[in-house]
Amino acid sequence: MKKWIIAPIIAVILSFMFNPAKALQVDTVKDKQAIHQLIKDYEDAWNRHDPDGLANCYHTDATWVNWFGAYSKDKADIKAHYQTVHSTYFKTSTYYTRAIEDLTFVKPDVAIVYVRTGLSGDTRYPGETFEFRRLIVVTKRDGQWRILAGQNAKLEKGIK
Repeated sequence: MKKWIIAPIIAVILSFMFNPAKALQVDTVKDKQAIHQLIKDYEDAWNRHDPDGLANCYHTDATWVNWFGAYSKDKADIKAHYQTVHSTYFKTSTYYTRAIEDLTFVKPDVAIVYVRTGLSGDTRYPGETFEFRRLIVVTKRDGQWRILAGQNAKLEKGIK
């Protein structure tokens, strides 16, 4: 081989040796799109008041903590929670995603996502709209991104 071919190859190998994280990176464009779609699917299911659609956004072994601190463990428990709230005080609510504030891959099949959301129509608080920051851990299993764990925090007025 000629020197002009060997030098770039050695440079690439050395870059991976001195930056091993870069060597493990994968193209995340499709995964980011799938996670964005998951968040959109959740919003759509909420606004249809569809407990099955909401539960389908979670893995079977998922956990969830709502804004009041209630803890749901596993997809069936999460679905039961959504069935209760969407047949009562969230029956006519509207949920929206303001922004995905941060999406960080900690492994190719695990990401931490901060999502800014809002909610109106909670019959316990007539006329009020609430803002939230959701932390979700999403994982990819069998080619599907779903929520493994999450917690919702209600933002006080003035919190950005």
